[in-house]
Amino acid sequence: MGVVSVGDELLAGAHPDLNGPYLASRMADFGRRVERVIVVGDDEEHIASAVDALAAGCGLIFVSGGLGPTLDDVTRHGVARAAGAPLEECPEAVSEIEAWFTRAGRAMLDNNRRQALMPTGATRVPNAFGTAPGFRCSHPLGATVVVLPGPPRELQGVFGAEVEPWLAENRPDVLHRARASAAFVDLPESTFAEAAGAWLERGANPLVGVTVKDGILTTRAVATAESPEAATAMAEDRIDGLRALFPERYLAERVDDLGAFVGEELRRLGVSFSLAESCTGGLVAASLTGAPGISGVFERSFVTYANGAKESELGVPRRVLEEHGAVSEACARAMALGALERSGAEVAVSVTGIAGPEGGSALKPVGLVWFGIASRGQAGAPPAVEAEERRWPPLGRARVRRWAANRALAHLLAQARARAPRGPASI
Repeated sequence: MGVVSVGDELLAGAHPDLNGPYLASRMADFGRRVERVIVVGDDEEHIASAVDALAAGCGLIFVSGGLGPTLDDVTRHGVARAAGAPLEECPEAVSEIEAWFTRAGRAMLDNNRRQALMPTGATRVPNAFGTAPGFRCSHPLGATVVVLPGPPRELQGVFGAEVEPWLAENRPDVLHRARASAAFVDLPESTFAEAAGAWLERGANPLVGVTVKDGILTTRAVATAESPEAATAMAEDRIDGLRALFPERYLAERVDDLGAFVGEELRRLGVSFSLAESCTGGLVAASLTGAPGISGVFERSFVTYANGAKESELGVPRRVLEEHGAVSEACARAMALGALERSGAEVAVSVTGIAGPEGGSALKPVGLVWFGIASRGQAGAPPAVEAEERRWPPLGRARVRRWAANRALAHLLAQARARAPRGPASI
């Protein structure tokens, strides 16, 4: 199958193409692989040529974007040209658009009727998320062309509400497919791939895919079998095997927001915590507050950027700062211990590093980050304090800070699970 992403702004670099990757990912969940993604501008001839090119080798084509009411929205015209069918107004589409404007308390303009034009014989694809209905039509070469709105929020909404049920009812064969997934934290894709080995081969069944975003590695297994039960068992068995490779890094079946997930786990497990951040400047704390009810276990954090703040707010000894510097094991330990003692929390994590692009040296290069982990002992025992060093490539200040924040979240999760009965000891 193939995808045509339409928009002058995509070619100009003003916006990235989010629809092509999304559709490729979703179709992988259905056991189908996107072979080509073509990006074209708002040009009728170019759109028609792209659809024709894909129809020569694909049975299913998605086209996104260019369904607005203005004269430069010509996707419907390009697809109609490729389909060899004239455009005509769809009465159901007109009613749908009118209803949308009525709900919004606005009057529908005449140019919005343009959005109801579809190739003769096309099937309307309703859009409950915007004013542009999509449609589905046939290409003379036998391919099915599905045209969807361009805004990612609308496309994703329409895909879930309309396209998924259609795909389920129009499988290309009599086989059944099932999918399962697992999300991991702080797991490099190369490390995962080496351990997974042949399970990642493109011809494998289940077919395994991997995506990495915002510190979360998600793997999905799509199994194909003659019965739904067999497909489900195959997919879940493969995910169980992959999860067993990295049990200490496993998060859940799916995690969209690492901070919110870790915050929810801390709240669920009832583990109070505090933070001491330097180079991340509050990123860790901000990400955790995405979890509702987090105030039950998160009372305060410390953003101590300057050495003086580390000394006055956290009690880091001046001797440590003078002899070892702010980016050091000794400072990370002292920051974590200070946050623990001054907050009354059960666990505290500190972050101090060199995010760049300046400030690095041969001994302490840009990308060097130290973490401190302090936790209260049992029955009056002194706190346990650990430290960890990480060195990330100097690929930009924002990325180093994000990596550091994600690693701090992983430390918090590990500490929370370690304090829970039979929880994983580390991440």
